[in-house]
Amino acid sequence: MPLLILGGTIFLGRHVAAEALARGHEVTLFHRGRHGNDLFREAEHLHGDRGGDLSALEGRRFDAAVDTSGYEPADVAASSALLTAAGVEHLSFVSTCNVYPDWPGEPVSEDSPVWTEGDDYGPNKAACERAAEAALPGRVAALRAGLLCGPHDNVFRLPWWVQRIARGGDVLAPGDPERTVQLVDVRDLAAWFLDLAESRTPGVFNATAPLGQATMGEVLEAAVAATGSDARLTWVPDDVLAAAGLEPWTEVPLWLPEADAPGTWRVDASRARAAGLRCRPVAETVADVWSWLRSGGPDAEGEDWLSPHAARGLTPEREREVLAATAR
Repeated sequence: MPLLILGGTIFLGRHVAAEALARGHEVTLFHRGRHGNDLFREAEHLHGDRGGDLSALEGRRFDAAVDTSGYEPADVAASSALLTAAGVEHLSFVSTCNVYPDWPGEPVSEDSPVWTEGDDYGPNKAACERAAEAALPGRVAALRAGLLCGPHDNVFRLPWWVQRIARGGDVLAPGDPERTVQLVDVRDLAAWFLDLAESRTPGVFNATAPLGQATMGEVLEAAVAATGSDARLTWVPDDVLAAAGLEPWTEVPLWLPEADAPGTWRVDASRARAAGLRCRPVAETVADVWSWLRSGGPDAEGEDWLSPHAARGLTPEREREVLAATAR
């Protein structure tokens, strides 16, 4: 089918494009041309800016679309109006669990309240969902993504851990090793998005891994196994990390104190599973991330690839300092 991907050159969109081409779809990528022009030569590349110049999409026809890059409600309203004119029968709009005001402070499901006002990331994404649905009523799958992982990860949370563990030695491991996490492989999402498009399935879905998918201990142990390093995991409790002033999520990727954010890894994804989302074992994702890192990782991706929100991780000096204080 003729398929339009708004974005399609970085991380999730890249995997959607690869999967769509593998299935034999006619793929068109609409992007700014700043990255990925050498990717997917068998696809059509249209250049423009969804913040202003959508002229390349005018007069075109597509059966379905995947929007991986909608952040501003006005931009999504404008592009979705063009999709209506283009005859699009299904739009997969990539949203976020940040549309829930209660998350990550509380567990959430698709029935939880969403933002109805505000001008931040979560409220804007919620407004984008409404804009897409207003333009394409009954034809939108609003996909509230969780923590995405896999090769070409430009936010670099799981890759940071794999890279750190590959260096070996004493590794500061955050919190409780038995705390469950929900890490969803982008390749599983990409395949599912296309399943939804092919079957024209609309609705609202928490697009993440099932509850209790894996523990943090299993994730980091999988990195030890994949890299073959001599890393020794030293688990440091939440309160000790907080007392040391470590910044959750960015300085210590994948970590938020359980007491402060008990709903982080308690997103009900049963509706997505019922609609066909299947998630591979975390160990497989970790191994593939390691393969990507060994083949060049970020250094092979080019300029403007790494997200401005990418995890920076602990410096070696800071890690040693906290581990030394813990040992006393």
